[in-house]
Amino acid sequence: MRTFAAVAVLLLASGAQAQEPARSAETVDPDACTGFDWPLLREQAWFAAPGLPRVASGGALPAGMPGAFLGLKPQAEVAPPFPPSREAKPGTYGGVLTVPAPVTPGVYQVTLSAGAWIDVSQDGTTPRPPLAHTMRPGCRGLAKSVRFQLGAAPITIVISGAKADTIRIAVAPAE
Repeated sequence: MRTFAAVAVLLLASGAQAQEPARSAETVDPDACTGFDWPLLREQAWFAAPGLPRVASGGALPAGMPGAFLGLKPQAEVAPPFPPSREAKPGTYGGVLTVPAPVTPGVYQVTLSAGAWIDVSQDGTTPRPPLAHTMRPGCRGLAKSVRFQLGAAPITIVISGAKADTIRIAVAPAE
């Protein structure tokens, strides 16, 4: 009887081990949202906050609000003030957002909730070169952040190549 009980325990244990990979495959990687090259926990909190404002393409980020839902249009319907630095794939979405001039010049980051291309200009015609970018697959609600050196002039952001017609966006000084 002891032998039967020992075999039963071994079979149950091996069954549990066989099921373990299936359960872990469904589990979200706990490091996915903390593995970016710089902290994005503040942006993650903004994106999850109730009352995040909605802004249509061509609109402005509300003063005092670092983030918003940006409504995008089919890429062919977007008339950006300057061409995106990367050609968007057919069937994707894009948009334009203006942001008030930063009070303090410095390094700012533009963060998106989903994959898309980001171009930033402060003269409305010339994209600024990015200083750095970070992307991390597997983080629900955060996908990409790009840093730019910005002066004290209004900002125009062109989003292109998004897969959906809405994206969360945040613009804030680098931490």
